[in-house]
Formats: sequence, C-alpha cells, structure tokens
Amino acid sequence: METSIYSNSTIRRGTPESVGISPLHIARYLQRLREMEYDLHSLQICRNDQVVFAAAASPYTLESPHRLLSAAKAIIGAAVLFAVDEGALSLDDPVVKYFADEVPEQPDERMKNMTVYHLLTMQTGQDTDEAFLHFLEHPDEDLCRSFFHTAMTCDPGEHFFYNNSVPHLLFTLTERATGKEFASYVREKLGGPLGMEITAQYNSRHIYDPVTTVVTANGFLKLALWFLKQGEWNHRQLIDPALIRMACAQQVWTGNEKPGYQNGAGYCMQLWRNAFGGCRMDGGGGQIALILPEADMAVTIMGNESRGDQAIQLFYEEIYSKMSGKPLREQAAEREALEEETRRMSRAPRGVLAHGKAERQLAEKEWQFAPNQWGLMGMQFEFQEKETWVQVRTEQGVNSYQIGLDGQMPESSIPFLLEPDLSIQNRIYGPDPRKCHLSGGWSDERTFVIVSKSTASMGEYQFRCVAGADGLELYLPNGISAGMKPEAGWTCLHAV
Repeated sequence: METSIYSNSTIRRGTPESVGISPLHIARYLQRLREMEYDLHSLQICRNDQVVFAAAASPYTLESPHRLLSAAKAIIGAAVLFAVDEGALSLDDPVVKYFADEVPEQPDERMKNMTVYHLLTMQTGQDTDEAFLHFLEHPDEDLCRSFFHTAMTCDPGEHFFYNNSVPHLLFTLTERATGKEFASYVREKLGGPLGMEITAQYNSRHIYDPVTTVVTANGFLKLALWFLKQGEWNHRQLIDPALIRMACAQQVWTGNEKPGYQNGAGYCMQLWRNAFGGCRMDGGGGQIALILPEADMAVTIMGNESRGDQAIQLFYEEIYSKMSGKPLREQAAEREALEEETRRMSRAPRGVLAHGKAERQLAEKEWQFAPNQWGLMGMQFEFQEKETWVQVRTEQGVNSYQIGLDGQMPESSIPFLLEPDLSIQNRIYGPDPRKCHLSGGWSDERTFVIVSKSTASMGEYQFRCVAGADGLELYLPNGISAGMKPEAGWTCLHAV
C-alpha cells in the first residue's frame, strides 16, 4: 500500500540501546502481553528519529492493511486543521453554518453557539451517543440530521462527552468548506506527502465512513511521527506547527479522575491526553499510537483487543518509565531475549505441541459426520513431520488444507470450514477475504487445535479436534475467538 517508513530521509534504523532503551525491557513488555494472551498484531518504537523496534505478528506484516476504528478520528481532525490552515475554516465558525439542511427549523439556541472547536474537543453540549447508535442500525439514514435533532443538555464547551457522531460532522463540514471530496482532500494533504495510503469505505448514500479507515502499521507510525514532528515531514512543513501543538495539547478535562490510563488526563483535538505525558490516537481493538514529545518518541500498537488500556499501562511500566537519557551498552543476552520474544509474535496457537499421541487414531480413516447445517460430511487427517493435512468433504466437494506446525501459518486460498467474520467492526478492507492462514498443534494428548486467520478479518477462528473413545469430536466456534468480541461458545459435531 505504501513505501517504507524510511522514505522519510530523517528517519533511520537504530538499536534500542542507542536511544537509551534496554532490549530486555521491550522483551519483558512483549512477554507480559503474551502471558495475558493479548491479541497483538504489531509493535513499533521510534525514538530520536530512529526506529529501534518494528515487528508484526504472523500472518500480519508491517505493510498489511489494518483497521484503525476510532484512531481514525485523528486523521479527520488533521483534515479540519488543514482546512483551517488554508483559510477555508475557522475554529470559531458556528457549526450550523455548514448544515442548513440538517438543522431543525427552530433549533435550540445553544446549538447555534456550537463551533468547530467544540466538535474537535468533544464539547458539543450533548451527553448521549444516541444518534450514532441509531446510525449503526440504520446506516442509510443521515447521521448529521440525527445529531442536530438530538436534544442539547448544556451549553457547548461546558463539559466533555465522547460523541461518535462528531467525526461525521467534521468530515462533512470539511467537504463543504473546501469543496473537495474528503478522501481526495486527505490524500492531497496527508496521504500523498507522507507516502501512504489512507482508505475508507463509502456507504450506499456515498457518505464517507470513517470507522472503516484502513492503513498499514507503517502508515500508522508515519501518522504518529507527523504529529510528533508538529506537521513536518521529510524536511517539509505541511501545516502551521502551532495548529498541531494545539491539537496535541489538553483542551478539556474528561471528568474521569481515575489514575493511570483511564483518560483522566484530558482530551485534546480528536486525540487523547496520556496520563504520563504526550497524547495518543486510540481506537477500538487496541489501535494505539503514543505521541511523546518529551521523549522524542512515537510508539504504535495494533491488535484486536478490548484491553488496550492494559497495553498502554504495561508500556509505561516496562519501557517508558525505565528509559535512559543516554545510550546503553549492548549486551548479547538482552538482544537474544528480545529476538526470542519477537519470534513468538504470531497468531498461531500458543502452548501447543507439533505432535500428539492421538495422531495415529485421527489418521486411521475418514471420519463421517451425520447431516448438519454446515454441510460437513467427512474429515481425514494426515500428520507429517512439519505440517498436517486435513481433507474436508462437504456437500460442495472436497478440499485439502495445509495446517502449519511450530508456529508456521501457510496460506489457503479458501476458508477452513467457516467464512471469515466480515462484520462492520471486524472486517479489514483490502485483502481477499477468502484467503486464510492455518496453523495448529496439540493442546493436550487428545486435542488437535486449528487456528484459521484471515488478514481481511480482525478476529480468528479456533477449531478443536478431539480424539474420543467412540469417535471424533469436532468443536466448531460460534464466533471469532479473539479480540473485542466475547467468547461465543462452541458447537460439537460427532463423527465415527
């Protein structure tokens, strides 16, 4: 989708030690995420213009398309600031100025006082996400109209409320103020100069849908570095740095006074303030970009998790709070520890063995299933030293699947048993949704686990094949088994 991060001539490769970070501390961070079974897809660390760690969990790469979800709000906020910079908008502009067709004939007087600044800082005067929740169920309806028909509860600017309708208003007023389609405007102002692709889907009414925004891990790091460098990229100042400094500075308290990650440090402009300094892009599934000016540092974490808060807190505990202001001496043992943890960054099943005692039993014949809703008729296993082959017979025909062992995840051109989950919150737009990566292993003496991971889907499926005394038990997942969605349970099919 884009060129390397090093297309910016000011960014270079470095070692953790050269910027005062112990490789052992990064290794410990990765270890703690692994121990809590955190669904990590990539991690990148850049300090003092040096990328000192960059790795993706197989089958992802740093160039794989990936969803941003609410982290894309920062891109929309940046587009608004570009419009301000070129004089098409003002932070003090009344919002209703751009929405004459959507505003009620007799609007609440307080609504007339809502400005672009109030939108950027989530101080709209509403205290409900009702309009956006309605839009999720009725995506063909006009979300901006629904927003303006939602009751005001206080004056704009009086308090903070995280309102997911705001991005729709922001990109719409940007289009109306600049006269340019939003995707084209972002490409012109940000994507093109940074050498990256920023894509999002349009709905049936040809309205830009920011929640579908896709970039790569490298693109996410570029965005973080652009904010860190106050709008400068590759020796070019793309925007007034004062606007970026304002966007990254606290503008409002959130009302949440809990310590640590819990957003108690305030909100900026479509960015959150970190409890330990700096700000961040933050999206569902753990799409996190930490922008840390005091340390001249940008860190990006991508995944499929509801526990992004813990990933941030662990980063502070294991890396940020332990950094040195001067280079450290390289130690082979620390480097080896980091390399080992990096090798373990994979979406292949963990804690499994390549071979199990029940291999002969499972491989002895083709297992026959009673009629079922999946049309699954038979399965046959062939266990080899470095891979397992599973032949699946359905009502549509016979397919053979190569299941990688020892963390290997070979690609299949067709899904294994179940189609990938391509729901609005889970789909990654770009990759072929039918292609999947398969890996397996023995979780105990009788259970062979298979993970099916599509790079077009945030989540993954886990299947269990259990060799029982009276046949094969195949446990089909009722939903994806990782990330933001809760465990959906299993359906057991018996074969003889």
